[in-house]
Order: sequence, then C-alpha cells, then structure tokens
Amino acid sequence: MVTTALRFVRRVDEGENVASFVFEADRPLGHRAGQAMRLTVPHPEPDDRGLSRTFTISSAPSEPFAMLSTRLSEPPSTFKWALRLLEPGAVVEARGPYGRFVHAEDDRPAVFVAGGIGVTPFRSMLVDLASHGLGPPVTLLYANRSPDIPFRSLFDGLARHWPGLRIVYTVTRPTPDWRGQVGRVDEGTIRRHVPDLSRPLFYVSGPAAMVEATAGVLAVLGVGPDRVKRESFPGYDAPTGPARSPATQNRR
Repeated sequence: MVTTALRFVRRVDEGENVASFVFEADRPLGHRAGQAMRLTVPHPEPDDRGLSRTFTISSAPSEPFAMLSTRLSEPPSTFKWALRLLEPGAVVEARGPYGRFVHAEDDRPAVFVAGGIGVTPFRSMLVDLASHGLGPPVTLLYANRSPDIPFRSLFDGLARHWPGLRIVYTVTRPTPDWRGQVGRVDEGTIRRHVPDLSRPLFYVSGPAAMVEATAGVLAVLGVGPDRVKRESFPGYDAPTGPARSPATQNRR
C-alpha cells in the first residue's frame, strides 16, 4: 500500500454539516473514481478509534487536487476535531488508494443511488465521466435529510451540459419551502425514474441499512446481484429503513 503526503490547502463547506478538505499531494494518487484512502491526522489523546479514518476520495482523478469529504457531527470525534483544526500548509499522510466501488467500463446505463454522505463516490465518478466525454446515460437518485444538499450546485452544473445525466433529489426532512420530492429512494422512486430496469448497472452508496434495504428493493424489482454494486458507510443514520443482510464494504 502506497503512502502519500498530503498538504492541507482549504476546507469547503458543502452543506448540511458536510465539509470537503482539499489537499495537494506529493505524488499522483493513481486512484479510480470511487476509491478510498486511509487518512492519518496525529493529535493528542485520541479516542478509541485512533489516529486514522477511511474516506472516499471525493475528487476525480482528472482534478488537480486531492479531496476528502465527510459529515462533521456534533460533538465531533477527536479525529474530526483534529481535521477541523488543520491549518493551511499542514502535512498529513494517507495510504491507498483501494476499493472496488468504481464505475465499470461499460456502455450500459448506470443508476447511482445515494443516501446522505454516501454521495461522495458519485461526486468523483460524475466529474470523472464528464472529463472523459460523459459516457453512458446516468441517473442519480439522491436522498438527503434536508434541502441543504451537498454538491448540488456541482451536480446541477454537470446536468446542464450533459444531456444523458438525470438527477433526482429527494428529502426526508423537508422544510416548508422545499418543492422537490419528499421521502426515501424506495420502490416507487425507482420505478418512476428508471422505467427500464432490465439494462442499467446499479450503484448504491450510503448508510449500511439504506444500502441493504435498497439492494432488497432491487431484488424485488428483478435486478440481479450481478448488476448491483454496494458501498456501505457505517456510523450514520439510515434514511431508508432496516438492514436486510450484511454490508459488502465499509467507509467511515
């Protein structure tokens, strides 16, 4: 596993307590869109989870920086507190990349189903696909708790120039002024926005229970497991119901 030195540049607030941490790397990361790295941030008196966490690399391989994005909960862990306190120019280490939750080199349509912070690999994938001339049709079904949706301006910008990209936002805790879809990405949402279920490859990413519930819905809809990739983020509330089987992969 390769170790990369990352020099902290800036923090970007993305919405709903989600922040991106932008770094300059001392070498190309060599990652595929959707892969992850394990970041180490030394700090005094770490909690029992230690000095390191695993994050999806939310930047695309084509972007000239390395970016990791996470939800900043309250109260924060000692690790995320230390991450918040990084000053520009601080150097930390990351190991990787690794992971198999990547977009297949396939011309079939893709459906990305994201729950909350599970959208981070799709940010990387969509920017990467756009940098290579777009590629196959993609539908992003993105469930977030509030209308303060991370990366929304980026996704909307991509969709304006990408006829094959369709984005559906749905909110589980809407505000009075929200005019979009309400609720989870459930069977009705998938049927409504993916009329032909026989061809697409499905990528599902988010809290563990959401990922397993969505995989169960897809099975009911006749989508075989060979057309479903899953990425589970432990430690977050699930927006789509109870877990049905063990998760296949983990992120923090």
